Amino acid sequence: MALWDSITFGQFIPGDSVIHRLDPRTKLLMVLGCVVLAAITLNLLTYVILISFLAFIFILSALPYLLLFKNLKSFFWLFLIIFFFQILFTSDTTKAIIHFGFINITQIGIHNGILYTLRLCVFIFGAVVLSLTTSPMDLTDGIFKFLSPLKKLKFPVQELSLITMISLRFVPLLLEEASNLRKAQLSRGASFEGGIIQRTKKTIPLLIPLFISSFRKADDLALALDARGFRSKEERTSYQKLEFKINDYVFLGLLIFIIFICLWII
Repeated sequence: MALWDSITFGQFIPGDSVIHRLDPRTKLLMVLGCVVLAAITLNLLTYVILISFLAFIFILSALPYLLLFKNLKSFFWLFLIIFFFQILFTSDTTKAIIHFGFINITQIGIHNGILYTLRLCVFIFGAVVLSLTTSPMDLTDGIFKFLSPLKKLKFPVQELSLITMISLRFVPLLLEEASNLRKAQLSRGASFEGGIIQRTKKTIPLLIPLFISSFRKADDLALALDARGFRSKEERTSYQKLEFKINDYVFLGLLIFIIFICLWII
């Protein structure tokens, strides 16, 4: 199975769970809170708490567990690279468990490898939960509401929100386009089997038509925006009014509780 066939990042899965019905600002705050806590700490227990909290949110979303597995599986090699880089390049020769030439495997290296791998897992887990349970339009509205006070400072809030939505929508579109190109090549007798290096070399010829297709889609999008009278500096109204409800306050309260626990542990 190709890599892009197993990635669902950036895709929204409609649902009627309590997580789907939350205000997008609530989900943004929960994910950002977990990401910031993971970035400022190197405490193993903190990472366990954050991953457990994100897993709890994913369970409440009532989404198939296979979606989460497919997304995390796509980053498996990145997890391994970070883990082994920390093991091999953490210098502490006085407490080396294994010493062979310039390679020193230490307890600190193993400890750091686990911590930084879990940190990356929190980042990816949070992004997956947010993208699967929040439509790009809702996410754009949430970002716009968050940044709206910056409009007084002449910050391009509307443009940034639009760019965020377009970027999120382009991820699944490019993955789908890459999958279609691969299937077209397979129908013409191409082979993508072999080891990692061989499959990488055979995948490179797909990049050129993929880039051409992405530029064509970007040009079509620009024409569509212009045809609909899009102007970057004009005020706009929103069809959907965002309001915090009881469930939003409950989850925000849970987030504050977890933040206090993590800060106390640190």
